Amino acid sequence: MDLLLLEKTLLGLFVAIIGAITVSKLRGKRFKLPPGPIPVPIFGNWLQVGDDLNHRNLTDLAKKFGDILLLRMGQRNLVVVSSPDLAKDVLHTQGVEFGSRTRNVVFDIFTGKGQDMVFTVYGEHWRKMRRIMTVPFFTNKVVQQYRYGWEEEAGEVVEDVKKNPEAATTGVVLRKRLQLMMYNNMYRIMFDYRFESEEDPLFNRLKALNGERSRLAQSFDYNYGDFIPILRPFLRGYLKICKEVKERRLQLFKDHFVEERKKLASTTKSMTNEGLKCAIDHILDAQKKGEINEDNVLYIVENINPLKQHYGRSSGALLS
Repeated sequence: MDLLLLEKTLLGLFVAIIGAITVSKLRGKRFKLPPGPIPVPIFGNWLQVGDDLNHRNLTDLAKKFGDILLLRMGQRNLVVVSSPDLAKDVLHTQGVEFGSRTRNVVFDIFTGKGQDMVFTVYGEHWRKMRRIMTVPFFTNKVVQQYRYGWEEEAGEVVEDVKKNPEAATTGVVLRKRLQLMMYNNMYRIMFDYRFESEEDPLFNRLKALNGERSRLAQSFDYNYGDFIPILRPFLRGYLKICKEVKERRLQLFKDHFVEERKKLASTTKSMTNEGLKCAIDHILDAQKKGEINEDNVLYIVENINPLKQHYGRSSGALLS
């Protein structure tokens, strides 16, 4: 009897798979969807492509299915474009339609459901945040204001390498030192602040928290719950860790940088000089005017910081 039940179960599963594939094919023809790997029920192409959607794997898929292809990841449909013309069409010609990033459970935690600029939905809030962030980051005045500081940081790297006797013999790995340079360049723009060395305790606390945040946000460990909502209850432990890391990061930025800058602004007359303002001063001015709130300020800082961790990791080099 048990064997008969097993046979019926397997037969039913086989029929369901065939039915899903048939429906997928018919739906694709009806809606003129791009080609792609044949999906399976519930999981789509997730089991086929795995957790590694890096550019090499996507290139291999593009060679097989063309410059535009469809991946079904659970309930999410991902369209991959792999040519300059298609990229221009998506990112520029139809930028308004495709300007918003897809939300997911982890980035909703780290961005306060889009209270920053990077992961906010395209619209009025995004335009307001872009206007606020353009002045302190994306103008020629900023380049001229900080160019000497950037040159100084690069010079410090050279001097530190010269002082290390291994640079002339076995060679030294520059990744950690370049990461410090990246942090100092960004923190000068953000807070008019720099770290003195790789041993700076605050620098190492920031590195550790930024690294943990990047690992949690870029991992595919949470995707099964994001792609397949019925599996989301299994994410509770993961999401709890994400919330704890976010709270520690926000508190660190608030205590050591945002609040310190507020105190300095209230006691230093030179802060009224437009030429001496750093990015956080412009952001705090926008808060005073009621354009954004305190949470927006913290989430802006929160989402700028992991970028340095990413670039710092990718900037390793051996010098000899």
